Amino acid sequence: MSKMRDIDIQVVIANPAEQVFQAWLNPNLLERWLVHKANVEPAVGGAYELFWDEKNLELNSTRGCRITDIVRNRELSFSWRGPQPYSELMGDRTQVFIRLEPRGDEGTLLRFVHTGWGAGPEWERARQWQAQLWREAIENLKNMLENTERFLRNVSMN
Repeated sequence: MSKMRDIDIQVVIANPAEQVFQAWLNPNLLERWLVHKANVEPAVGGAYELFWDEKNLELNSTRGCRITDIVRNRELSFSWRGPQPYSELMGDRTQVFIRLEPRGDEGTLLRFVHTGWGAGPEWERARQWQAQLWREAIENLKNMLENTERFLRNVSMN
C-alpha cells in the first residue's frame, strides 16, 4: 500500500477546531452534512457507523467500522468500509485520519487522509471514486460550518 495513493485533502474552515471536531463525531451534525443516519461512539473501539440507505443498513454503510484513535478537538481516525460497488474489494481495510490544527483568526486547518489502498486497476477505480466523493463531502462540511448558501443537506456516497 503506497502513500502516493492516499487521498489527502487539506482545507481551512473558518470555525474553531472544537466545532469541526464535533461535525465528525456528533450524529446530529453528521446527519446534516454527510449521511441519513449515524451511530458514533466517541471512544477508541467505539462504533463509527454511517448509513446512506436507512431501509437497508448493510448497503452503502460503514457498518462495523470502529474508531481507532481519538484526541479531543485534534485527531480522529476510524476504519472505513467501502460502499457499493466496491464493498467486496475494500471491505474495511482502509483507514481515515482527521487532523485539526488551529489557525488563529483563519479558523482550523482540516487535514483529511484516507489510506490503505491496494494496487491494481480495480483499487485505483475505487480510490478515484472515493476521492471525488470525499472532496464533495468535505466541501459540504465547510459550507455547513461556515453557513454558506452552497450547503447541501447530506452528500451521497453511493
